[in-house]
Amino acid sequence: MAFVAGHMVNYSAIMYSLEMFDSPLLAGLAYGLCFGPPVLFGWLAGAYIDRYSAKKVLLIAQNFFIVGALGMLYVMMLKPEASIMIFLISSFFIGVGWAFVAPSRLAAMGQYAAVDKLAQSTITFNLLVMVGFGLAPIVLTQIQAAFDWKGVAIVSICMFILSSLLLINAPNSHKRVSHENLRAEWAGCFNVLKTIPVIPQLLFAAIVGYLMMGPMQVILPQVAEQQLGLNTIEKGQYLGLIAFSLILGGIAAMKLKVIIPIRKSILVMLFFCGISMGLIGFIEIVWLSCLVLIIGTTLAGIVVSFIVAGLQHYTPVEIRGRVMSIYTIISQVISAMAGVLAGAVAQGISVPASLYMIGALFVVFTIILAIKGHSLRAFNRFTINTST
Repeated sequence: MAFVAGHMVNYSAIMYSLEMFDSPLLAGLAYGLCFGPPVLFGWLAGAYIDRYSAKKVLLIAQNFFIVGALGMLYVMMLKPEASIMIFLISSFFIGVGWAFVAPSRLAAMGQYAAVDKLAQSTITFNLLVMVGFGLAPIVLTQIQAAFDWKGVAIVSICMFILSSLLLINAPNSHKRVSHENLRAEWAGCFNVLKTIPVIPQLLFAAIVGYLMMGPMQVILPQVAEQQLGLNTIEKGQYLGLIAFSLILGGIAAMKLKVIIPIRKSILVMLFFCGISMGLIGFIEIVWLSCLVLIIGTTLAGIVVSFIVAGLQHYTPVEIRGRVMSIYTIISQVISAMAGVLAGAVAQGISVPASLYMIGALFVVFTIILAIKGHSLRAFNRFTINTST
């Protein structure tokens, strides 16, 4: 519920700005405010999760979503003179909520799942995140058609509140390991990571994987319209394949985690994700473009599921909040930067050129990871890790 509601307010920030303020610039700014704060607050979030417990941070941080959605509702209902400023401030509160809530939920998994079930539980959790991402625009458009934008905000607020209420009695067996200043706690985290090199290598794999997400949101609508000649409805269906394929990848990861060698599969699938991005920029046949898009994003869904499960598997509990915050920052910042870079290349050169560039980066970074990732190459199975 929380992830569906979270993505509903994200989409509201963009779509309401376009519809009511008629400003692509404002929509981009609101989108940036929904995803930018983790760059600053993610470091604080990670330290607080390890200090005070993931559950406490989560329950407090979800109130930022509620405040942000209430601000949007105020603008939608009363349309005050300062509507734009209030709407942007509300978007910022949504972004602060993401900075704390996303790593809190990941870090809390260690309390709710036994060690031997943690990888499976994390993959299942990641599947639900993808479902939230895919379901949110569908739910939003249905509610908006029936009850206008005010209904979208009200339903989102109710979902956040209900989510928090359901978590109040959840386990909270947190034990504070240390409580130093922020810089010292992060220095301690990085010292631990030096002794477990597979974690930094998994984080680098996440950087490669999230190169795909931003260009998908920025470039694929242009591919659908300019290169494939799709109308508005067909374009929506084409873009809907992204969410469908990510969910399909999450389901596949649940089945494949005990069948295929993890490290080889991560490297091979990242490589073919890059190839698929380049092919989408080249193909002008609709059915073939759809097929390549499904294959590429399904592989991305599998890879992301394996990466986040691997991070849970290898990360000691005392630094789990900080590591999950790094992962959250990567998922937001790399996606945004790749989207901006791809958009700039698309405008300056061409849409296909932007996808060729992202695909080439994918392939080059994957090769570097294959050569340098010695610890990652030893990661074949989710065997029980007593350190977690």
